[in-house]
Amino acid sequence: MSAQWNEYYQKILNQPHRPNVENAVNLLKLESKVALDVGCGIGRDSHFLLEQGFNVHAFDSHEDAVKTCLTRFEGQKRFSISQCCFTEFDYPQCSLVIANASLFFCPDESFEQVWTKISSALQPGGIFCGDFLGVKDSWVASEMHPNITALTKKEVESLFEDYELISLNERDEDGTTVVGSPKHWHMFSVTARKR
Repeated sequence: MSAQWNEYYQKILNQPHRPNVENAVNLLKLESKVALDVGCGIGRDSHFLLEQGFNVHAFDSHEDAVKTCLTRFEGQKRFSISQCCFTEFDYPQCSLVIANASLFFCPDESFEQVWTKISSALQPGGIFCGDFLGVKDSWVASEMHPNITALTKKEVESLFEDYELISLNERDEDGTTVVGSPKHWHMFSVTARKR
């Protein structure tokens, strides 16, 4: 598994931040600039957030991702990172949560507890921006990803009952992964403001 992650990290190393992160920053009306990067990978979104003046708290379970971030952000006092899983992280109060292509790797039995922690950490008026795996995705019930969380559209919407839903985009199509493997994508990308 580690070799696959390394190949993925090498492919995305020089990619810019995701457009939804920039959109989320522009939507933020709070003066507080504290961001949480959930499953940060090699820090492509964290890099942008630091450039925008945020204090960034990040975590990832993969040692190589954490090592890359430690090198990439060496000496950056506004960046902190932990190597841990979703259930172990101590979620600080924040005004922005970024969870791009990460939350579905949270084991299904822990997802509700983790979501409660994330939502509790986000201040009223704060922005959530992230992805959820849909039930038709080819990773669901695959041997490569034996314990992931997949949700229906209705289940995703129910997570945001205490939010103003700004956008919910569904992707349901055949395609490939970053490393070129064929895959059926079924994902929900959400941007929402906590009430």
